[in-house]
Amino acid sequence: MSDIQLHPDGEQRRRIMDFIMAAGQTLLENGAEVFRTEQTMQIMARSLHLREFHVYVLTNGIFASAGTAEISEVRNVPARTVHLGRVAAVNELSRELAEGRAGLDEAEVQLAAARRIPFPGAAAQILSGTVGSAAFAFMFGGGLADAAAAAAAGCAVSVYLWLCRRLPALFLKLTGAALITLVCILASGPLAASVNHAAIGALMILTPGVAFTMSIRDFVRGDYLSGTIRLIDAVLVAACLACGAGLVLRLHTLLTGVTVA
Repeated sequence: MSDIQLHPDGEQRRRIMDFIMAAGQTLLENGAEVFRTEQTMQIMARSLHLREFHVYVLTNGIFASAGTAEISEVRNVPARTVHLGRVAAVNELSRELAEGRAGLDEAEVQLAAARRIPFPGAAAQILSGTVGSAAFAFMFGGGLADAAAAAAAGCAVSVYLWLCRRLPALFLKLTGAALITLVCILASGPLAASVNHAAIGALMILTPGVAFTMSIRDFVRGDYLSGTIRLIDAVLVAACLACGAGLVLRLHTLLTGVTVA
């Protein structure tokens, strides 16, 4: 039975507003696009009969008001990651609200459950990093030996990222790239592999593909501020990867006199 009121009172409006903001924050901090976050929040507001709802979403913040600004709220979203399972769960919830198949009480329970959907465990992340690195090495023209070296580097950096996941993201990218390059250099001798193919394959699992793609989508939709923020994020990560890999290659050349190929 739906508990949605056609004309919610002040307390109910505040409750609806908090629910919508929590849903938007869940979307934004788990990898949803800015326009999709705005659209989903607007659908929820219409479905819950929250009048005069206006929302403006940036890459790291949400600004919303309702009832001719009698209710307003700001949410800071400093941490962003990618968990499409949570995004899909919130989108499904918005569809249920729009179709009248869920009330506010049920929606709040479903949203709380969506926010608790766990990330893949350590074993799954390490396995995906290992297999992904090998596959990318093949994709970029490497052979079996190159893929093996890339897999070793991908496994090492996946373990490192898991153990040090609480450290700043840019620091992890820089040191992760350095670790990948070091492992590829060490593995290239016994495996007779190309350091270039192996390192490129393993570095691909750290590249900011999602951030770059979403920045382009924001630009296309005319949201230049969010697009710029995401693009800067992608460029900074790419610079960290280049600096980490380049530093190890340069040190190896200085210490051994051998240029890595």
